[in-house]
Amino acid sequence: MNTQVLLFLGKAALLTIAFVLMYRLLLRRETFHGLKRGALMLSLVLSYVLPVTVITVHRDIPVAQTVASAQPAATPVNQIQPFSPVAQTSAPAPAVSASESATVQAPAVRKDYTAVLLRILLAAYLAGLIVMLLLRVRSILKVSAIVRVGETVERGDGYRIVVTDKNVSPFSWLGTIVVSQKEYAGIDSNVLRHEKAYIAHRHPLELMLLDFMSLFQWFNPAVWVLRRDLCLVHEQQADADVLKSVPDARPYQYMLLTQSQSGLTFNIVACFSSNGVESRIDMMNRKRSGRRQMLRFLYLPLVICISLTLTANVAYDKISGESTVSSDTVYTYTVDGQEGKIVVLDMNTLTLGNDQLGISKNPDNDFIYFVDGKRVDRETVNNIRFLDIKSRFTIMDKAATDLYGPEAVNGVRVIETKGGTVIEGELKRPEIFKDDKIAHEYVDLGLSVKWATCNVGARKPEDNGNLYGWGEIGPTDIYDPLSRLTSKWGSNLSGFTKYNLDSENGTVDNKTTLDPEDDVAHVVWGGKWRMPTKQEQVELRNNCTWEWTTLNGVNGYRVTSKIPGYTDRSIFLPAAGAAYNLRYEYGSTGYYWSSSIESLDDGRVLCFSAAIIIITSRYAAISMGSRECGYSVRPVCP
Repeated sequence: MNTQVLLFLGKAALLTIAFVLMYRLLLRRETFHGLKRGALMLSLVLSYVLPVTVITVHRDIPVAQTVASAQPAATPVNQIQPFSPVAQTSAPAPAVSASESATVQAPAVRKDYTAVLLRILLAAYLAGLIVMLLLRVRSILKVSAIVRVGETVERGDGYRIVVTDKNVSPFSWLGTIVVSQKEYAGIDSNVLRHEKAYIAHRHPLELMLLDFMSLFQWFNPAVWVLRRDLCLVHEQQADADVLKSVPDARPYQYMLLTQSQSGLTFNIVACFSSNGVESRIDMMNRKRSGRRQMLRFLYLPLVICISLTLTANVAYDKISGESTVSSDTVYTYTVDGQEGKIVVLDMNTLTLGNDQLGISKNPDNDFIYFVDGKRVDRETVNNIRFLDIKSRFTIMDKAATDLYGPEAVNGVRVIETKGGTVIEGELKRPEIFKDDKIAHEYVDLGLSVKWATCNVGARKPEDNGNLYGWGEIGPTDIYDPLSRLTSKWGSNLSGFTKYNLDSENGTVDNKTTLDPEDDVAHVVWGGKWRMPTKQEQVELRNNCTWEWTTLNGVNGYRVTSKIPGYTDRSIFLPAAGAAYNLRYEYGSTGYYWSSSIESLDDGRVLCFSAAIIIITSRYAAISMGSRECGYSVRPVCP
């Protein structure tokens, strides 16, 4: 999580720099004082909002990239290879040196040092934040004390004038104008007009809000430049109001140049004539900006669009084109020790062509048909309009013959129409449907466990699936520093309540592997499915070739077995990204949980982390991740 906090702050700082540079380049010398104030405040707000705003672009998969996923009925379930070379483009696998091949052990150590560095950086940031906050509070207390003990000499419409015996430069604080006793007797009326205009435009409130928001970027010089620019705009706007009531601007300008600056100032208020006197005088003498100059404000939507484009996700929803091969999703299950296969139609991938229902004209595929639970003939099915279909699935192989006998050797096609009523007694469903669960397909790579072909929450190998915190059985929308205090089993900040070996970190139970009830793969998929251990991830990393490629437009790794007799078998791990408030790094990086707390070669156990597989376009390695992060899960079974 330290990484996510620092990443967010880095993005916010870069956006602030971009907004400030564009403002100073395009708007600094224009006379639109009110609009310039809004642009500066909006810039700071957007610098915090845009890093956590991720838009999803929905696209159709082109026909050229679609996959015909037909499988011979006799294919053994553990040899199903749901990949087609037609749909993939490959990049050469990165060369793995001897040191990189040792990433099974080495990355954990390197990652340990990285985690320490990140903690130091975050601690330094928090220390600076606390110092800046204390300085702000100190200034507020000093100003409040001056206002409280000073003598009120005048009250007006929304303001009052307070005279103090302190040697201060004239300034405004909320609805109060503060002037030193020695200056008040001979004070120029234009000074008071300036401060009254300052209060009327609510400049002090705006400055207080900006100071609060800028605290979180105290390390960023652009924030201090933005604050100075906003204070200057405040002064220029108040100056413009003063000049409306004086016949000649020159005496007022001369007063600004000769005004004494010997009094005390405070960093939470803007004192009269203390900000950019030369720039203020230059602005008074400038010609009023024309309407065409307002086009310069378009830099705001430009920066917003660029930011959203750089962080956008791409989601492929359906196959485009006039006709294509139906790419039904194939699942396998086991009932009473017997394996079977169910094909469930993804209605989004079905397109109208010569065959409305995607049923092959090949007479060898002579299905038994059921519509709304009643058995019908093929002609009846062909007369059903595509738009009237609610759902469809196909029962194949042993599951079909077990239910309907030898005549179902080619499979059973079950269709439910919109508004249809299922007639009980004729339609038989496999046992697996009783709990509304479908068991999932796996590939035997010749390893100690079999690996699922898709992530938890996904229906196809290239689908991202859901992201989960370690030891949590459901996804959440919150993956930020506060979740470290409220996550299911605690955190390094709040103390752990489970899966902990160190009494200084919370309750000790000496558990290093997830219990079944905390294993999302087991809870969601049921049966013997579970999350892999670190050792099983190491086995996968060492005994397979890893090739960065694409499947249906999705980046990831094709992981192919190197075990003799299994070299024609592989799985696909998509670069599904991770979660910090929203998904990020989609398409470039993937993180896959194990069920094991991270342990190092020297015997140390890092309870705040769990072992993971991390994949990028450059490498795939065994590493570790903070337990509260949102990562993917690829299940295994015996």
